[in-house]
Amino acid sequence: MKETIWKTIANEARGVCYDMVAAANSGHLGFSLGCADAAAVLFGQFLRFLPNNPRWINRDRLVLSAGHGSPLLYTFLHLSGYPLSLEDLKRFRQSGSKATGHPEFGVTSGVETSTGPLGQGIGNAVGIALSQKKLAAECNGSEVMILDNCTVCWCGDGCLQEGVGQESIALAGLWKLDNLILIYDDNGVTLDEKISVSQQEDTRQKFEALGWRVWEVEGQDVATFATILDRCRSLQGKPNVILLKTVIGCGLSVAGTSKAHGAVGLQDGLSVKRAWGLEGKPAFFISDETRKFFTKRVAQLQKAYQVWAEKFESWSRSEPEKAMRLARKATIDADFFKKLPIGHQAISTRDCVGEMLNAYAKQVPTFVTGSADLFESVKNKIQGGGMFSSDHLSGRNLYFGIREHAMGAVLNGIAYDGFYQSSGSTFLVFSDYLKPALRVSALAQLPVWYFFSHDSIAVGEDGPTHQPIEQLSSLRAIPNVLVFRPADSDECAACFQCAHEHTSQPSVFATSRQALPYLSMLSPSEKFQGTCQGGYILKKEAGRLRCILIATGSEVSLALQTAALLGEGIRVVSMPCMELFLQQSPDVQEAVLPKSCTCRVSLEAGATQSWYRWVGLQGFAIGIDHFGESAPAGVLLKKNGFMPEACAERIRRTFGWQSACSDQAEGCSP
Repeated sequence: MKETIWKTIANEARGVCYDMVAAANSGHLGFSLGCADAAAVLFGQFLRFLPNNPRWINRDRLVLSAGHGSPLLYTFLHLSGYPLSLEDLKRFRQSGSKATGHPEFGVTSGVETSTGPLGQGIGNAVGIALSQKKLAAECNGSEVMILDNCTVCWCGDGCLQEGVGQESIALAGLWKLDNLILIYDDNGVTLDEKISVSQQEDTRQKFEALGWRVWEVEGQDVATFATILDRCRSLQGKPNVILLKTVIGCGLSVAGTSKAHGAVGLQDGLSVKRAWGLEGKPAFFISDETRKFFTKRVAQLQKAYQVWAEKFESWSRSEPEKAMRLARKATIDADFFKKLPIGHQAISTRDCVGEMLNAYAKQVPTFVTGSADLFESVKNKIQGGGMFSSDHLSGRNLYFGIREHAMGAVLNGIAYDGFYQSSGSTFLVFSDYLKPALRVSALAQLPVWYFFSHDSIAVGEDGPTHQPIEQLSSLRAIPNVLVFRPADSDECAACFQCAHEHTSQPSVFATSRQALPYLSMLSPSEKFQGTCQGGYILKKEAGRLRCILIATGSEVSLALQTAALLGEGIRVVSMPCMELFLQQSPDVQEAVLPKSCTCRVSLEAGATQSWYRWVGLQGFAIGIDHFGESAPAGVLLKKNGFMPEACAERIRRTFGWQSACSDQAEGCSP
């Protein structure tokens, strides 16, 4: 009887997926049709969830790393009672529908992560499993088990071939995340060809070598699949991977071939519906039998939840501090950030941020930080926080090794789960390795913090491979990312406050290796307030305004020195965060950068691309639009014109000024 209902549910799900793609004339059929039997067992028997409380802390998490299989996920979310209507399914991939092309976190209830870029979901699942493993260690006692869920990740060949997938499974094995189950749609086909064209490794041996427990099962053997899932939940010590042997595009005339990946099978029409027992049924058909099955299933889940809720209520009374942490109610004193500056001495902003991070970590016990093997260089290690490992789950420092790509995806997973505030670090030039993950964190509105040090050619002797040029501009080009490049300790403190307050977007801290002078021409409170608006007047001009110099980070002091050489009428603006300045009112922007002054010059030791918004066509940007070279930092800065005399001379020459205080310079235009 049980296997009969699984077959009925799977075939009806296939029919709905087929109809979704047909209605949109867009989408992917292969994964959904091949994995429908397994999905029926997952939602119909194994997963622990609650449609009317989709963020219940002890739910099982399902991450669809193979995001192109979204029709299958949406179908079962609909059947399971989530607020995803049949009308949404009928409007798959259309504007306003919750059934988006690929799953999007925050758009569709029941979707745990935004997936589509292959492999990212595996990293997300590792992060979620890590978060839940860590949280369970903090909350569970010897007698009371409050958290005993698991994280299930469904992936395909592309997810495992992408570097982020490989990096992530290595970390999961290292950390012995036995609450993680990876289901691999092992169909032997990629978009172009059979898998053998691009892959030859033994998948079982690879996972075993990385510390995983490996299972194999045929995709339509639902009884064995159900048994394996139950075993995976109960076994400890290793993450589990299930090699699910499926037929891509099951039922289509192109089944088992690369053509089945997309929508080619729509041409099969009547014949495929006949094969699924749906001949003569209307589009988007779901039988009363299937509806009743899931209604009963959800009622059983609700009943089990009530038992858990009573246990949780009792536990909360006996463990109020743990319950408070679980409720994520960490608070920070209103003046905390203004007290963060560490003094008025010269200091590198990486050292400054490191000290502030540690002060912040003491206030926020749920703050965790990681590094791609660069804790000692980026300075973002939590002192006394311990190293997270399978033997030390309370550790707050995550050692990712040289795996920036996985680090970004794992940090996103921790942020998706919502119980810990995640951050990570590498050199600015290597931010490119994790940019796909950073882009998704921006899209999904995740408050992940990234600490990127060694922010300019002042890296020096390491040479052009390690000297960031285009990275700041490319990071600023990503929507919904705050890019901070502070110039001293006061600005660093304000940047921390801004990142803390902006909880629906990631924040990037670009910091210097070299010491930067303390900017003393304004009070700490004035600089703090100015930084929080993204840009502010650090030095007001004497007399009539002739020119505005705009700079960030290590070049702010250069702008001040250049202004002194140019004489009266030169305003210096520090702009530690362009994105925040863009959010200010027109009046605030006009007060700092009046439209009447078109003589504007930016100074930043990086690509000039992002600066023309501010300097306009009549101004210019002093920067570096070519790669660096191996040489001491001072030599490189001088050679590339980042000296006060060189900057002042270039400004005079460009604007036609005879001298720093030329009487011939009229107005604010060259």
